[in-house]
Amino acid sequence: MAHQFGPVPRKWFAATLMVSVLGVVGAPGVAAEPWDGDSHTRAAPPFQLPFPCGQDWVGATYTDHNPPNSVDFNRADDLGDPVLAAAAGTVSRVENEGDTSYGRWIEIDHGQGWTTRYAHLSRQTVSEGDEVAGGGRIGDLGNTGGSTGPHLHFEQRANGAAVKARFDGKQAHYWGKKTYTSRSAC
Repeated sequence: MAHQFGPVPRKWFAATLMVSVLGVVGAPGVAAEPWDGDSHTRAAPPFQLPFPCGQDWVGATYTDHNPPNSVDFNRADDLGDPVLAAAAGTVSRVENEGDTSYGRWIEIDHGQGWTTRYAHLSRQTVSEGDEVAGGGRIGDLGNTGGSTGPHLHFEQRANGAAVKARFDGKQAHYWGKKTYTSRSAC
């Protein structure tokens, strides 16, 4: 094989081919997250629903939602229900935007470019820098910010961009509503 600078060394070609193959099928011992067009990030944490084990929640997604890949969770009489960390991580932000936008919200850094956001909370029970376990309580569901009623606005983010959420290794239903049963910390 030759290019404008002369022949390509066989070792370079073999190494390039190996990197290309490993990039597609995954390196040995590394679980590769399938690419769904939203992110090139791999090794997503084992995300669970952000609610106690056994609870049923309706997750709603909308094409005009901001950001579009976020999920709004509701169930009857949900105001004040516990909100849990969808996976283990470090609390990277605890904000209160008052009556606008997310209102009271939390962001958790799960490593390798993955974060989750939990918005419209009535109460936050963690502080920036706290280490949280998957299934650990981080706050209570609320109706703060630009919310029009009690619910949890939830986002999974890869490298800063909201991506289609996954729970129990399966992509959430997009676009519309679906009832989910939490298996978090069961």
